[in-house]
Amino acid sequence: MQKIMVVLLYIISGSAFAVIDTRFPESPAHMSKANMIRFQYMSHEGTQCITGVNTKLMSRVPYYVYAPATSSTQIKTGKFAAVIFLHGMGEQGSSVLNMCYTRDDAYYAGIATNLIKVENQAGGPGAAILNGQFKPQENMVVIIPQSMQRGGFSSDVIRRVIADTAAQLAAKGIELDADRIYLTGLSMGGGSVFNYIATNPNHFSAAVAIEAAGGIDPCLLRTNNVSLWGFAGGASGNMGAGNLRTIINGNSSCPEANVEYINPAYTCRYNNKSCTLLSALHPNNLRATFMPSNGHSGWREVYNGTHSALPTTEKNIYNWMLSQKNSDQGKPLFPIEYDTTSSSSAISSSTPSSTQSSSSSIASIASSSTSSSIASSVASNTSSARSSAIVSSVSSSAATSVPTTILLSPSMILPGATGNAYALVDEQNSTAPTTFWFAGWSAGNYPVEATIDLGREYTLTEITLYDANGMGLVEFSDGDLSHPQAVIVSDGLTRYLKFTSYPVNVTTRYLRVKKFDAANLNEVKLKGY
Repeated sequence: MQKIMVVLLYIISGSAFAVIDTRFPESPAHMSKANMIRFQYMSHEGTQCITGVNTKLMSRVPYYVYAPATSSTQIKTGKFAAVIFLHGMGEQGSSVLNMCYTRDDAYYAGIATNLIKVENQAGGPGAAILNGQFKPQENMVVIIPQSMQRGGFSSDVIRRVIADTAAQLAAKGIELDADRIYLTGLSMGGGSVFNYIATNPNHFSAAVAIEAAGGIDPCLLRTNNVSLWGFAGGASGNMGAGNLRTIINGNSSCPEANVEYINPAYTCRYNNKSCTLLSALHPNNLRATFMPSNGHSGWREVYNGTHSALPTTEKNIYNWMLSQKNSDQGKPLFPIEYDTTSSSSAISSSTPSSTQSSSSSIASIASSSTSSSIASSVASNTSSARSSAIVSSVSSSAATSVPTTILLSPSMILPGATGNAYALVDEQNSTAPTTFWFAGWSAGNYPVEATIDLGREYTLTEITLYDANGMGLVEFSDGDLSHPQAVIVSDGLTRYLKFTSYPVNVTTRYLRVKKFDAANLNEVKLKGY
C-alpha cells in the first residue's frame, strides 16, 4: 500500500507542466550600452513544504533573458536568432542542493541577488552586453540560466529554459527563430555544451565551447554535421590545446579525417602561439582557437571580441554563429516546445494557483491514515537514509547470493571528500550521465579520494564506471580500514563517453574512489549481494 500511495503522490504532483514562477518579479532593466532590455525569470518545480516531509529539489532554474529594444522601456518585436550561455562553476546559485523550502519574499530576493553573478562576473555575453561590447551583425536574443546543481547544466534544464523563454517572449511580440538557436559555454558550462551535443547533435545550429571541462567524440561532430568553434588556453589535460586539436582535426577512425587547414588568414602553429586552426574539410564548421598565454581564462575577451587570438578577419563569434543555420546543415528546426512532464526532474507546476491546488490535494491525501504512515516512515528512516535506499533492491537476493544492482545515492558519500563527489552516484539510471566529480582546477589538488558507504557489508561482484574524458587515471579500493587496502580496479580511462564494467570479488561496506588530475568520472555503478 505504501508503494501505491507514493506513486499516487507523484502522479498528482507531476501531472502539470513546469511553468514560470510568477512570484519571481520580471524586473525589466534597460541595458543602455547595448540597447537591450533584460528580464529575469525562474522555471520552478516543486510544491510548498509539507510538515514532516523533506523533499530535495534541484529543479529551480533562475535565468536572464536579454531582448533587443527600441527604447528604454520598449522591446523590438519580430523574429530573432537566440544564443544560450552556460557559465562556469564560480557562478552557481547559492543553494545547490535545495531541501524543503518556503517561498517567501526573502527567498525570491536571495535568488535575484545571486542571479546577478551570471552577468558581469561570468565574463560571457552578459558582460559584453553590460559593457556595450555585444555587437552581432543583427539583433539576437540572449538567454543566461544559472546552474543550481554542481557538475553543470542538464539537457532538461537547457531545453526547459529555452521553451519557457519562447513562451514569455511570444507574449511580448518576439518569436525565437528555430532555424538559428545557438549554444555556448565556458569551463564547466563548456563541458555541458559538449554533453548536450553528444546526446542531441542535431538541435543547435552552432556551438562555441571555451576552455571546456571535458571532451567530445570528433567523429560524432562529422557524422552529424555539427558546427563547433572551440577555444583552449594554456591549461593541460582535457581543456588543453592537444585535446581540442584532436577534436577539430579528427582521427584516423573518423570519416573525413584531415590535416590542418592552411590559409594565410588562419595559419596556425598552435604550440605556444595564439592562432586559429580550421578543419581542412570543414573550415566553416569546425575550428579551434588557441590562447596559450591565458591559462584557464580568456573567455571575457572572446565574448566581447577583443582577444588577440581571434582571427583578424573574424573577431565577432556571434557573426560566425549567425552564419550557421539548421536548414543549411540538413537538420530539423530546433524543438523549442518542451513537455517537462517527460523529464526526470518534473515535479509540479509552480504558479501560485497550481501550487495551491497541488499542495491542497497532497495535503488531503496526507491526512489519511495510510499517508500519515508514509510520512512517519519517512521521518523515522531519515537517520538510516544510506542503507534504506538499497535494502529493498537487494534483500531478496542476499539470501541466495545472486548479484543484483546496488542502488547508490549522493547521501552515501562520506563527508570530507574534496569537491562534488556526490556526482559519482547521482545519475544511476542514466545511459549518458552528465554530472562529474570536480575538485578544482589546480593540479595540486589531485589525486582526490571519496568513500561510498553502502550501508552494510556487501560482496561486490561488478564495478562499472563512465569515462567522460578519455584520459587520466581512476582507482577503486576497499575503503574499510580494517581490511587490506589493495587497489581493486585501476582504469586509465581510454573508453571515451562509454561505460566500462569490471568483475570483482571483494566483501566490504566501504568503497574508496581515487581520481587523478585529468580523469573525468561521471558515474559509478555497483553490483553485489
